[in-house]
Amino acid sequence: MRTIQGMAPAGARSSRKATGQGGIAQNKWQLLKVIEDIREPLGLKGTSISLLRAMISFLRVDQVDATRDDGHICFASNASLAKRAHVSIQTVERHIAKLVSLGLLTRRSSGNGKRWARRDRQGSIVLATGLSLLPLAERYPEFVRMAQDHQDHQNELGRLRDMCSAALSNLKAHLMPANWDEGLLSKARNLLRRQPDKRALSDLLDEITVEISKIGSAEPNDLRATDPEIEGHKETSKTQYVKEENSFQIEVGQEEMERAYPRLCAELRFAKNQEDCRRLMDDLAGYLNLGNTWFSIKDLGPALSFMILGYLLERSETISNHRGYAFKLCQDLSNKSLDWRTLLNKPRSNLG
Repeated sequence: MRTIQGMAPAGARSSRKATGQGGIAQNKWQLLKVIEDIREPLGLKGTSISLLRAMISFLRVDQVDATRDDGHICFASNASLAKRAHVSIQTVERHIAKLVSLGLLTRRSSGNGKRWARRDRQGSIVLATGLSLLPLAERYPEFVRMAQDHQDHQNELGRLRDMCSAALSNLKAHLMPANWDEGLLSKARNLLRRQPDKRALSDLLDEITVEISKIGSAEPNDLRATDPEIEGHKETSKTQYVKEENSFQIEVGQEEMERAYPRLCAELRFAKNQEDCRRLMDDLAGYLNLGNTWFSIKDLGPALSFMILGYLLERSETISNHRGYAFKLCQDLSNKSLDWRTLLNKPRSNLG
């Protein structure tokens, strides 16, 4: 089971302290940070965040603590909150209602509906009525999970956007401008300019992939992202292999790897360990501008990701669109229209 600490986004690590009797103590600014991270899924506007920040700033302690009445009550008036948040009193009232409806705040009301604080002889608050920030601490683990889910969702959207862009570039590389599907191109431009949902991006990728497959059936071996004379996989890419093979089970000898990918092997020769090797490969993928296509490649397993990266490096000067080329290789390897052994072929310019 993943711990809360492991799921927390950067800057939002739990600082839970033992307070006795099951009390909760969280740093007030960490609580604000995690709410900022989930602002979009909560449907909060920037004004709500600014108001929440103003409320938190009125707390004199750093920890929101269930065992202390002064640790989680904001007793500032709406006028004071409006002044600190730089908004009107009406705006404060509206956004407080929103925060309460989402369960981020609760109201601790007095008999006359006012917010006040009672202090002891030392000036410390011993009782207060107003807006309680305790739900932020009580629900912190839930908010952290929500932040992680939201980040995963955003990463997936980014990956799909990159795949759509790469596929679109690959499609355009196959066709002369006069043959472009203007309707599809217009749809792609409009979607990629906005913030589409996952379904819209997946549908767009499917449409582009269908168009690519139509061209692929007519020209099954022409990637057009590089000089056809040095693609080096034309002869065998037509072969459909009946035997299914798990890509994570692929094994290639060190000697064969060094023969096929001398550039990549030279780059990785001084890697201290596997983690260092993976980091260097990520850097090289960044150098080739593979974007989120690199994550799809790594999903194919360590052997194929090594081979695809090595294959691209050996042909880096002759491939005009590395991301589009990598996307097509990944796609062909996934649907078994290209046999992985073909990637071991050296560029034709280096043959014989």
